[in-house]
Amino acid sequence: MAQTSLLQGKRFYCREWVFHKIQHCLQEKSNNLSGLTPNKQPPPAPSGGPSNPTSALTPGSASQNSKATASWGVLLVGGPGSGKTALCTELLWPASSQGTHRGLHQQGLVFHFCRADDSDTLCVGGFVRGLVAQICRSGLLPGYEEKVRDPAVQSALQPGECERNPTEAFKRCVLVPLLSVKPPQQALFLLVDSIDEGCQLGEGEQRASPGSPRTIAELLAAHHEYLPPWLLLICSARRQNKAITKLFTVIFLQTKIGLKLNY
Repeated sequence: MAQTSLLQGKRFYCREWVFHKIQHCLQEKSNNLSGLTPNKQPPPAPSGGPSNPTSALTPGSASQNSKATASWGVLLVGGPGSGKTALCTELLWPASSQGTHRGLHQQGLVFHFCRADDSDTLCVGGFVRGLVAQICRSGLLPGYEEKVRDPAVQSALQPGECERNPTEAFKRCVLVPLLSVKPPQQALFLLVDSIDEGCQLGEGEQRASPGSPRTIAELLAAHHEYLPPWLLLICSARRQNKAITKLFTVIFLQTKIGLKLNY
């Protein structure tokens, strides 16, 4: 699990316009937080059957009538070596005085760096477990850690089970708890760098179970609309991977910005 960047600590220059656009997106989501309340858990299943909290997931379920439910995010697009990973690193761990003053890193809830040379960073189950661990450590969402301590939630995170059914783990351990905690006072972001890494490899892999995502991109593409309205999804990808860039341009619906990082 890549919980850090190989570029952390290196000096970063320019691209202030990119950070201004991201800041604008976060501010827009923050402006729509007024009136949001935690999503209530579903009632017990009839006939005494087990309750399935993931069955209550609906697009924008944290606020059905809010403008904030629109599914959109930020897609950073550029060629190899254009600075996508450097920009993501600066967003999370600012090395410049401007970045520190900007303060966007304080709104980073969770992140993941995919690397072609590290298969662990491309594992969907490891991605889900990493998200849960980071959110618990962040301290930004009081009540989240308590919810994921539930035995039913913990069972979905167990090694092997999470790999066999990462979709169920993502729903039970990430989506449902995020939708049921008290919304933060300002919008936060989930950042995935190089989301296109491993996609060609994934095309040739056998699914762990029918419908199970083979890549992180597949998992997020299938569930982005269920993210809470206060969470901004930021992804980076190479422009040459047209399937991924097209997919994430489409799923963000009214994509706010597709950043082309050309020197």
